[in-house]
Amino acid sequence: MYNMQTIFITKIIRVGNSLGVLIPSEILKGYHWERGDILVFGFAGQDHLYIKKLSDKEINDLKPNEIT
Repeated sequence: MYNMQTIFITKIIRVGNSLGVLIPSEILKGYHWERGDILVFGFAGQDHLYIKKLSDKEINDLKPNEIT
């Protein structure tokens, strides 16, 4: 089912008035994600979640253009 991949098990927790998921440090280190990084996520089909760190260019492209 998991093709010899390392899998991690976590659960949904309460974070203030919201809910969150803890991401194991091995995953954060493997993807070079750090506190404060901006991530985008969505559905990747059935019960799979897609997560991607946004580059500085992608973040700037999301900001509205200033009127000159």
